[in-house]
Amino acid sequence: MVNIEDLKRINMLKDIPEHLLEIVAKEAQLSIYGADTQLITVNAKVENFYMLIMGQVAIKRNVTPDVDVILEYIQSGHSFGTFALIEGSKAFYSAVCQETCEIITVSGEKMIRLFEKNHELAYYIMMDVSKRYKRFMDKRSQMILKTLVDDSDMKEDIYDTWISNIK
Repeated sequence: MVNIEDLKRINMLKDIPEHLLEIVAKEAQLSIYGADTQLITVNAKVENFYMLIMGQVAIKRNVTPDVDVILEYIQSGHSFGTFALIEGSKAFYSAVCQETCEIITVSGEKMIRLFEKNHELAYYIMMDVSKRYKRFMDKRSQMILKTLVDDSDMKEDIYDTWISNIK
């Protein structure tokens, strides 16, 4: 069991009513992981949903044997491993502790059972996941469009398409 005050330190949980946090607290575990601990592995089933209390976790993808691309650094108060909430999902990234980390974990299976029993909890969690997904897609779309616009050959074509869509 995890302390409710620790759960309130997680951004996605800060607006959730206390009676729902109590439900999560009963199923959650608090663990400490050392630097370089791999929590999620590419192409492996994502078992747990993680909520970072303290430390930093790198979300990365190996593109060659010698090169890793850092997709994101997860900071205290944030969560990751939402694929654990989708049965049978496999990771497209690795998650590695960059320093000693204090992390609250709940197995994906337990979270799914909690959602089935308590739709209000599912609503709050999935609303946050949806908002994060939208921010992610907006950011990625802006990056792609910037890259395309910076390509002088495509710049004119893109501009013409945007103008025709506005009219």
